[in-house]
This record gives sequence, C-alpha cells and structure tokens, in this order.
Amino acid sequence: MKKYVFVAAAITCLVMGFFFLVATTNKYPLHIYLVPENFVGEVEVTFEQTAFPPLPKERNSYIYNIPASGKLKTSNKMESGPVEVYYVDNQGQRKKVSHEEFHGVSSHGGDRETTATTFIGKIE
Repeated sequence: MKKYVFVAAAITCLVMGFFFLVATTNKYPLHIYLVPENFVGEVEVTFEQTAFPPLPKERNSYIYNIPASGKLKTSNKMESGPVEVYYVDNQGQRKKVSHEEFHGVSSHGGDRETTATTFIGKIE
C-alpha cells in the first residue's frame, strides 16, 4: 500500500510541476535595448515604419540597436514583453543598465505608428 501512495504522490508532484512551469513561462518576447556606452537621454523607438528594416532577433528576443541619437525606427509592430537595457562598448561588450538608470517604457500610438519612449540615466 505504501508503494502505491508513494507513486501517486510522485505523479502528483510531476503533474503539478509541469503545470507550474507552463503557467510561469513568459509567452512574450524579451526586448533588449542596446545603447551606446555612457548614453544619457531619451530613447524613442517608432514602430510600423515600412521604409525601415525589422528588428534582429536572438532566440525569443528582439534586439534594439539604439544609435547615439536615441532614435530608432523599425518596420516591426510593437509587442508586449519585458525589457532589458544594456550599455554596449566599442568591443560589443554588454553591461546591464541599473534600475536606477532605466526609467520604464511608455508608449503611445496614432493612426500610422506607435512610439515607445524611455529615459536612460540618473535623475537627481
């Protein structure tokens, strides 16, 4: 009898673990903003610009190569998902921007485009 209880408990744990894994897996792509080293200022990404290329992808992540101007245009549509921001040096090495320097992303849209903006840098 103890053997059957142990097997039933093990199967229950496996099933519950599987459902937990499925429920907590992020279904939205990660958005990785790569800004020039020591960048301070507003970042503005304008979506749905057909004359501009789509964003490159790494696995389930969109890569935003932000130029020194802070302005990027892409043909992609805006998608929900978590955002990570990295400074990139001349050798391509990434350093994660701290939470104190990354001030969230806001978006607004019109008839022909959607724009996402954020501010990178310390606010004193």
